[in-house]
Amino acid sequence: MKQEKFNIIIEKEILRCNSEGKMQKVTYPKSFGNKEKNKFIKANQENNILILNTPICKSLIEAYDKLEEITNVVCVELYNSKELIWPFSSFEDIDLSSKISLCIDKQFYLDMRKLNNNLPENLEDAYKNVKQGFNEKVHLLEKVFGKCTLKIVKNNIEISNIINDYSTRIGISFDEVCFLITFLFSLLEKYEANTVSEEIKILNKTSKLYSLKTTDEIKNVETKLKLKKSKKDLENELSFDEKLHIANEYMKEGYDTRYCLQRYKKIVPEAAAIIKDAISQGINYKISNESKSVVEFELNGHREFVIEGNKTDRDSYIFPIITDDKLIAKQIMAENGINVPNAILLESYMKKEDIEELLEPICNKPLVVKPRNTNYGIGITVFSKKANRKEILNAIDYAFKFDTNVLIEEYAKGLEYRFLVIDGKCLSVAHRRAASVVGDGKSTIKKLIDEKNKEPWHILTLCPVKSDEPVIEYLNKQGYTLDSIIPKGKRVFLRKNSNCSTGGESIDMTQVMPNKFKKIAEKTAKAFNAKICGVDIIIEDFEKDDYAIVEINDNPGYSINEWPYDGKGERIGMSILKLLGLVQE
Repeated sequence: MKQEKFNIIIEKEILRCNSEGKMQKVTYPKSFGNKEKNKFIKANQENNILILNTPICKSLIEAYDKLEEITNVVCVELYNSKELIWPFSSFEDIDLSSKISLCIDKQFYLDMRKLNNNLPENLEDAYKNVKQGFNEKVHLLEKVFGKCTLKIVKNNIEISNIINDYSTRIGISFDEVCFLITFLFSLLEKYEANTVSEEIKILNKTSKLYSLKTTDEIKNVETKLKLKKSKKDLENELSFDEKLHIANEYMKEGYDTRYCLQRYKKIVPEAAAIIKDAISQGINYKISNESKSVVEFELNGHREFVIEGNKTDRDSYIFPIITDDKLIAKQIMAENGINVPNAILLESYMKKEDIEELLEPICNKPLVVKPRNTNYGIGITVFSKKANRKEILNAIDYAFKFDTNVLIEEYAKGLEYRFLVIDGKCLSVAHRRAASVVGDGKSTIKKLIDEKNKEPWHILTLCPVKSDEPVIEYLNKQGYTLDSIIPKGKRVFLRKNSNCSTGGESIDMTQVMPNKFKKIAEKTAKAFNAKICGVDIIIEDFEKDDYAIVEINDNPGYSINEWPYDGKGERIGMSILKLLGLVQE
């Protein structure tokens, strides 16, 4: 028998308060789009109560997962507005509750009857049993769920007025959702249960019979049902200050989820970013392949697939192939009047003396050595000062580990900036500061790197600071090793290239970047007919017109633009959803 062939929706109410736990006049958050159209985040007339709704889900896990992510998105927005979500079941004269809606598939019911011939012949009669049984047995559940009510409309069962559970940040625990769904399934047939213990035996039997796999959750709720005090009594014993402390702790926990999804840890940060932006607008999502970050979005029957947060069918198949080849990409940009560093190409079959001959004119000059076809800063060595023959040859050998073709480029002086261009418009600019540590006067560089990698931004954006061969070499050029102790307050850079994937940190520069450079990024995207791309530009002086484009990226890691290490950031995922027609201007 297949597991969980039914539809489920979870709804819950949350109250908005200020940081002191007081209600105030509020408006519906602009970041949630149209109040009347957002299916996930609704509000009452005064906007002080938000009603969070999951879409129709096919399983308990999916429904609870989406409820958690919707809650997290709301937490982050309200946290930024210095608001609190009141996690308790009441506030002054306002009662807050949750609701669960369940609709059983008729074929699933027929399969259930094959396992249990005590079930009524048709689902309609089984639903009548649910209604009668609920009224007879609901009093057994009141300590945990309060005086909840049941309604059946058009084959849909609704349990409402489930009091909020302050012991969980989500407002209703996964255990409680599992318990109530199993309780409803048990009521499809008539049975006698006059005590909590008798009821639990029936629920465990039901869970095993229909493969609901909820026995552990039932046991957890059983413990609460057998407490002397109800959930409401325990809540009322808390002082206002204790409640305020819990509310603040929950908001901080919710805010700390901003860089990732709670269940899907393998998807790339860009996929997490666009999913969170979709949730904020009431757009449903399905993660089709977690390891490859394939996500399907749906709104009113309109479906779109997005891979790794930015690959869509709006860009041509050939675009990523061209951009992966740094030499071809440079040629296209040069043909369109875009400044790129000069470069020479080395191939693995070349003889050592031929390579050394090509190096003769560029020895003792600043330069960059990079594989022809890699991304994320892999295999790159940057010499910002004069590089001798031996250093260059070592860098070439390192680059050849990652590709059979290696480029040697002239070094462009200045800082590197990532320009994000979506549908022909530059929306965001971020400076990627190269991986670095700041000394404390007592710790080694290695320990400082370890501490840096414990920061939430580096953990949750999957951008750890690395201690690879180029780092060791770059430190040696500065007179340091990984065991060196740095004076307090001194910043030491670990590598010259500034890729965040190798530990760099992004700083939002969108508002200060001159428009002339944004126009260059837009021109570059147009040269490739790109709808979504990142353009990496080296600029030394904003007042001058000099620049050099070092790369165009078909798969830009825009999490550094959406969630910069320092600065406000831009909602790139939202712009992609607009490009796909899922969000209207």
